[in-house]
Amino acid sequence: MLQDIYNSIQDKIQQQIQERFGLSEEQTSQSSTVLMENFKKFFSEDLMAGGMSGLRELMSNGLNDIKTNPTLQNLRDNVLNDLVNKVGLSEDTAQKVRDLSLTEVFEGFRAEFTDENGKPDISKILSKVSLGDFQDKAQELMNKIGVDLGKLFKK
Repeated sequence: MLQDIYNSIQDKIQQQIQERFGLSEEQTSQSSTVLMENFKKFFSEDLMAGGMSGLRELMSNGLNDIKTNPTLQNLRDNVLNDLVNKVGLSEDTAQKVRDLSLTEVFEGFRAEFTDENGKPDISKILSKVSLGDFQDKAQELMNKIGVDLGKLFKK
């Protein structure tokens, strides 16, 4: 189900990139692919590397302005670098594409997972994440923070 959300956001980004920046179809496709790959890596590796502290830091710094949120600096730098080096965009165009794209990604996920007040909506989250995905991520997170549930419950 998360893949459906990624695909929907990627399609929207591609349309906006092509309309606003007049990139070729190939550059547009590559740009959105680079963005989504970096976002997935950021979320699954960079953000979760420190357990929940990375996610708390991201939320406490606010998602209203992704350009100044310090937790997102590495993501912004990686996307810019890939747009320039992998897609071949000029730095100026790459910055504009990155800023528009990252805003759209976070807005897309915000719309999918929060209520009208911008607070996480558990029912929305659970309706979009399969139980198997949740179990896998929970186990991965527990392993990263060094919790052995067998020892915790003396089994």
